[in-house]
Amino acid sequence: MRHSTIPVLALFLILAACGGQPTGEQPETVASNEAVPDDDIHRMATGMPSDDVLSTAMSGAMGGSMGGLNTEVGVLPEIADAWSGVRVRLVDIESGDAQLVEVQLGETVSLGSSGLTLTAHTFIPDFVMDEGGITSRSADANNPAANVVITEEGAEDYEGWLFAAMPGIHPFPHEQYQVLLVEGLPAE
Repeated sequence: MRHSTIPVLALFLILAACGGQPTGEQPETVASNEAVPDDDIHRMATGMPSDDVLSTAMSGAMGGSMGGLNTEVGVLPEIADAWSGVRVRLVDIESGDAQLVEVQLGETVSLGSSGLTLTAHTFIPDFVMDEGGITSRSADANNPAANVVITEEGAEDYEGWLFAAMPGIHPFPHEQYQVLLVEGLPAE
């Protein structure tokens, strides 16, 4: 019984985290230069579920078999038009070296000499997901998220959401590199 409730509980926690904070108490989003720890000891200490639980929950939240949530993106034109691209941080896990890369929405860029390329499809400044689908509560960058495709020769393409405030929720799975959303780029 316990094993069947863990994915549901993890999904509830993820959706609650995406729900944001009450108006007037929204912190400024700041991305860290440090790599996000990815080990079982860190997860147990912080109460985070394992990769398997997160993966199952996020699969359901992003349109997998669990729950069948609506993953259609619907953002008001005035909000979508306020953003032109995203800034991501590429981190070499072994050396800790990091570099910032800017990507315009709809464009593909190389991520340094990593052999990775990133295409930015959608930026949502204040991500929320409910029965109506994925949208933005406001034009303010309170819960930034970007839908991206990351490719590497010889590897399966990664398509998913990167979350600036919660980089460990739906990370790009790679042995050598982390790709982290830093912020959206305002349209000029």
